[in-house]
Amino acid sequence: MDTDITAVAEANRVSWNRIAPRRSGRPVERIRAGELSLEGFERRLAGDVTGRRVVHLACSYGDEVLSWAVLGAHATGVDISDVAVATARARAAEAGIDADFRRADMLTPPPDLVDLDLIYLSWGAICWVPDLAVLATMVTARLRPGGALLLCDHHPAWEVLSAREPGRLAVVGDYFGRGHPNTEQDDAKLPVGARGEPDAPSFSTFVWPVSDVVMALIRAGLRLDEFFEAPEPRLYAGLGEAAGSLPAYYVIKATKPDRDR
Repeated sequence: MDTDITAVAEANRVSWNRIAPRRSGRPVERIRAGELSLEGFERRLAGDVTGRRVVHLACSYGDEVLSWAVLGAHATGVDISDVAVATARARAAEAGIDADFRRADMLTPPPDLVDLDLIYLSWGAICWVPDLAVLATMVTARLRPGGALLLCDHHPAWEVLSAREPGRLAVVGDYFGRGHPNTEQDDAKLPVGARGEPDAPSFSTFVWPVSDVVMALIRAGLRLDEFFEAPEPRLYAGLGEAAGSLPAYYVIKATKPDRDR
């Protein structure tokens, strides 16, 4: 691995701070009313989180963190962007929801975030990870025995395929790019706040085959409990009916084995 992880993270942090003011989450009044930013299958796989320590890595403006808190968790969000973390804290205060937000790289969360019941990554997290082994080892170390990772993310096939014209796909990346940073993303794959903006800052992202993600978690000592792939036609806008025939996201639940079993 020749990638300078620290340099990549810092450059991405600066870019995230630039676009963070253009990003917004669910209206706070809806959050205050108890509306959740979690899919039904996420809640099912997580189980009852009442009183559990839940950490969301790469949490952005914090909607999912607030949702876990509403469900009764001791919820903490970690994000690399100073601006996003400040926004998340303000949104939590406005909503009247007790949640914690920390500024840190997801590969090196604050040291007190240990013995966790659930580590959650969602919808645009893995593409920012320059080294899967580092991530998987960190996750395993931070979970308590019996704790779990819940990963719900864009499929790497979506990362490298784009509907450039009606009914036709173009290959816009390398599915097997692995640890090689990609700085020439297709506009449709850029984060909200950069997409379609003439002054969009540059980002370094990474495409990891799903098999690499699964094996990194297993090699780090986690037990694979759930894995599935699914379509989401809106992510292939312009492709028509064929959009439902392609993978758009995947979901993994992996648990740290209990030492007593």
